[in-house]
Amino acid sequence: MSTKNPTYELGVAKARPTSVQEIVDFIITQAIRSKASDLHLGLTTAAPGGPVTYMLRFRVHGKLQMVRTEVLGGSQKEILSRLKVLANLSTTDIGNPQDGQINMNTPEGSLVLRLSFVPTPDGEEVVIRVQRAQKIPALDHLGMTKEMHQAMVSLSQQKSGLIVINGPAGSGKTTTIYSLLTSLACAERKIITAEDPVELRLPFVSHTAVGKNTSFAQLQKAFMRQDADVIFIGEVRDIESAEAAVQLAQTGHLVVTTLHTRDALGVIPRLEAFGIHPNFIASTLVGSLAQRLIPRLCTHCRAEVTYDAATTTYMNSILPMFAGAKLFKPGPGCTNCAAGFMGRIPIYELLAVTPQVSDLINRKASQKELLDVAVENGMLSLGQEALLRVYSGHIDFESVKTYLVV
Repeated sequence: MSTKNPTYELGVAKARPTSVQEIVDFIITQAIRSKASDLHLGLTTAAPGGPVTYMLRFRVHGKLQMVRTEVLGGSQKEILSRLKVLANLSTTDIGNPQDGQINMNTPEGSLVLRLSFVPTPDGEEVVIRVQRAQKIPALDHLGMTKEMHQAMVSLSQQKSGLIVINGPAGSGKTTTIYSLLTSLACAERKIITAEDPVELRLPFVSHTAVGKNTSFAQLQKAFMRQDADVIFIGEVRDIESAEAAVQLAQTGHLVVTTLHTRDALGVIPRLEAFGIHPNFIASTLVGSLAQRLIPRLCTHCRAEVTYDAATTTYMNSILPMFAGAKLFKPGPGCTNCAAGFMGRIPIYELLAVTPQVSDLINRKASQKELLDVAVENGMLSLGQEALLRVYSGHIDFESVKTYLVV
């Protein structure tokens, strides 16, 4: 089967779709109009042992929302097959996971749908990530504080070392990484990447894709002979790729990669869990950036709120409230937003590995010791960063409690 994905022209959505093609176009159109980041076509049951039916959900501003399913018309399996055809995947293989993409032209511009099919005992499910064409923001436009941006620039100018961007799926890591690579890309610097998949192509960057026969670790070993200055590894997934990343960082390369950890300090025990000795972590790790995306309050309908004394005392114990701060909660919703929220806003936590921090890693210091020193050096925790946005009226405290342990 060819791996080339032609561009699909999205048809005009009919109010009452009948054919499978019309239903697929209708669902995608509704997702685009809702500004959904993901579509979930999955299975559910009303009660244990009860009949299994399909449900359709959109993730909007970070939250899943149910969508009416009568439009599916009992054609769920045919819809999945249609999506597989558009993504150039096997329609007969329903017992194994499959990933693919659909390049699409729409009235609102071009976009890419990334599809992930998984088998379940009752049938297949699919999750579709909607990636809209967008300009990569400059590093100083990501929403970092001025001090954090300057620290990131300083770290990225290192000749060698390991920079880790961490956070759960959907926390904005890809945007941060591409912004960082764009800031470094020039004719005088060789940048090479190993990605799964290659999501964007940047000038002066050599992109390589992880495939069925190539792993991150295999590509990393090949990069040793590429005379690279900067190497981006999509993800450290196992012992082999962790060892390769550290080896590259030790041999004169600036390595940028990702991990799934709770906070910036979590990178250290995670690398140790992959078998990396603390001495090697101390000598290679130069920075760790943790991030999350929090729903942004709609400025048109947000409502001012006053919390009780216990809550404000708790907030002040994490980050003292500055003079003139106003606290808000989501409004009822308006024509500018979805249920009181309008997009999402990033928050960050940056650990810069100073000689003092490096010494603590070498000595296998506790996480509390590391945190205390990092805070003394000026690091703000994710909770403190979040409260800065709460006090500025951009997000609400309830959303902070939902997404973070503050």
